[in-house]
Amino acid sequence: MSETATVLTPAAAPRVDRRARHARTARRPWLVTAGVALAYLILAAVANGSAWTHGVAHTLQPSGGNDVPEEIWFLAQTPWVLLHGHNPFVNNWLNAPVGINLMDNTTMPLLGILAFPITFLFGPIATFNVLIDVAIFASAMSFFVMARRFVSWWPAAFVGGLAYGFSPFTAATANAHLFLLFQAVPPLVILSVDRFLRSDKSSPVWTGVAMGLCFVAQFYISTEVFASLAVMTCIAAVLGGGVVLSKHVPLDLRRTVTFVGCAAIVVVVGVGYGAFVALAGPHHITGPAQPATAIAGITVDPLGLVVPTIDQHFTLGHAVLGDSLVAARAPDWKIAFDSPVENGSYVGVPLLLALVIASFVLRRKRIALFSSAMGAIALLFSFGSHLHVDGHRTGIPLPFVVIEHLPLLDSSVAARWVTYFWLFAALLLALLLDAAHGAVGADGRLGRYGGAVVSGLVAVAVLLPLLPAWPYATTPASVPAWFTSGARSLPAGSAALIYPVADSGNDSSMLWQAMAQMDFRMPGGFAVIPGADGTNTFNGQPSPLEEALDQCEGGAPAAPEFPAAALRAQLRQWHTETVAVVPTAPGAACATALFTGALGPAHPVGGVLLWPKLGAAA
Repeated sequence: MSETATVLTPAAAPRVDRRARHARTARRPWLVTAGVALAYLILAAVANGSAWTHGVAHTLQPSGGNDVPEEIWFLAQTPWVLLHGHNPFVNNWLNAPVGINLMDNTTMPLLGILAFPITFLFGPIATFNVLIDVAIFASAMSFFVMARRFVSWWPAAFVGGLAYGFSPFTAATANAHLFLLFQAVPPLVILSVDRFLRSDKSSPVWTGVAMGLCFVAQFYISTEVFASLAVMTCIAAVLGGGVVLSKHVPLDLRRTVTFVGCAAIVVVVGVGYGAFVALAGPHHITGPAQPATAIAGITVDPLGLVVPTIDQHFTLGHAVLGDSLVAARAPDWKIAFDSPVENGSYVGVPLLLALVIASFVLRRKRIALFSSAMGAIALLFSFGSHLHVDGHRTGIPLPFVVIEHLPLLDSSVAARWVTYFWLFAALLLALLLDAAHGAVGADGRLGRYGGAVVSGLVAVAVLLPLLPAWPYATTPASVPAWFTSGARSLPAGSAALIYPVADSGNDSSMLWQAMAQMDFRMPGGFAVIPGADGTNTFNGQPSPLEEALDQCEGGAPAAPEFPAAALRAQLRQWHTETVAVVPTAPGAACATALFTGALGPAHPVGGVLLWPKLGAAA
C-alpha cells in the first residue's frame, strides 16, 4: 500500500477508516470464517425448515419414501449395539434370527456414532433431520476452507461453497440419501494433497495420515462414495503424474513415497476389518448390490444439464421432463419410475457458459486446467456406460463401461458420480470470480468496488437458476405409543414380530423399532440381504408366514389358509416372545385374524394389538 499525505482532508478520512477495517479483518481471518460458517448454517437449515417448524423429533420427509425409515434405523442401531457390546457390522437386530451384513448396506456408522448425543436426547428422527442440515453445511464449509488455498478473494470461495454444498445434486440427494449427501470429505482430500505439494514445511507423515483418515471417514459414511473417491483420486494422480513428466517438474520422490505410504497404511488399518466383513463376513452378498440392468437408466442425460427438475425452485415449466431424464428403466427401456432423488445433473445455461469461459481464460493456471479436466471426466462418468440423449439410447459406449465391470464398483450408480463434477465446477467458478475481481479491480475504470460488483453479478446469474425448492415437505411420523413406552420394557434383545413386517414396500416397522431404542430384534427388513444363491435381495428369503402376511398387506379379503400349528412353529423358530399388529396398517384385520386363530385374542395397548409373553424364547 502506498503512503498518503501526512495531512488528510475530511474527504480522505473515511477511506483511511475503511483501510483500517480491512486491515483488522486481515489480521483476524477467523471473523470471515465464522461469518461464512454462520451463513452456510442458516441456509442449510432452510432445507429442513418444515421439520424444525413442526417438530424436528417427530416429522419426516415423505419425498424420501422407504429410504428415510431405513436410514433412521441405520443411524439408531450403530450406537445402540456398540453400547450393548454387539457387532455394529453384523448382527441380527433385523432379519432375525439370521441377521444381516450391515457393511453391505448404507449403514453410515460414523455418522451414527457422532450423532449419538442427539439420538439419546431427542430420538433417531431428530438425528436424521439434524444430519441432513449438518451434511449440507459441512460440505459447503469444507469446500470454502479448501478453496481459500486457491483464491485470494474470500467471497469467491464463499460462492464456490454455495455452488458445491447447495448444488442440484445436494437438492436431490437430501430428499432421502444422507449417506450420499455428506460430501465434506472430497474437498479435504484436495486440501491434504495441496498442503503436501505446496508446503515444504508440511510433514509428509502427518499430511499422509490426515489424508488417510479422510478416506477412512468416508468409508464409514458411505462405502460407495469411498470407492468412487478412490477412483477419482487415482485419476487425479495420473493427471498430476503426466504434468510432472511432461513439464519436468521437480519432485521429491522420497517425500512423496512417505506421504502416499502413510496414507495407504492408515486406510488399510482403518478400513481393513470393515472391508473384510463386507466382502467375506457373515451374510455377505455375492455379486453386485444392484444389478447393472436395474440401474442402467439412472445416469445423467446430457439434456438434463439445461432442464431443471422438481428439486429446483425455478422449473420453467419443465420439471416433468427434467425428472424423467434420470429414471429406473425396464429391460425394454421404458421408464419404470422417475428418480428425481438421483437427478443432480441440472447445471443451467449461465453456469455452463461461465465454466466454458473459465476453462478458456484460466487455461494457463494449473489448478484451473486440473479442475476443468477432472470435472469433465466426472461428468462423462455420470453419463453411464452408454450414452442416452433425451431418454433415447444411442448405443455409443462410454468410459463408465469399464467402471461397471470392475469388482466392488459394479453396482455403482453412474448418476451419483456427478457430485465430483460439482466439486470441480465449484472450484473453477471460484477461480473465475477471483480472477474477475482482481482484473476489474486492477483496471480501475469501474471504481474501487467494480471487481466486487462484476463478480457478484456473475455469481447471482449462475446461482439463481440453481436455487433449491426448499424447504422439503414434511409429515408427522406415525409411531404408535406402545413403541415409545411398552416396547422399551421388553427384555433387551428379545424377538418381536411386528406387522406390517418390514420389506422394500413398507419399512415402517424399522422406524418403530428405532423409536423403541432398538430393544428388540425382529424378522424381516428392508436392506441388502443375500438370497438363497447369495446374490442380493432387498427382503431376504421370506418365510411362509411372511408371505401370508404379505398377502394380507396386499389386500387379501380374508386370512390366508395357514395352519395355526405352522404359525406357532414359525414363531418358535424365530424365538418370538411378542407379536404386535398396528391396526391402522393395510391388511391389519386380515393379519389380526391370522394371529388370533393361532394365539388367541389380542390385548389392545398403546395403539397396537399385542400378543405378549409367548414364552417361545428357549
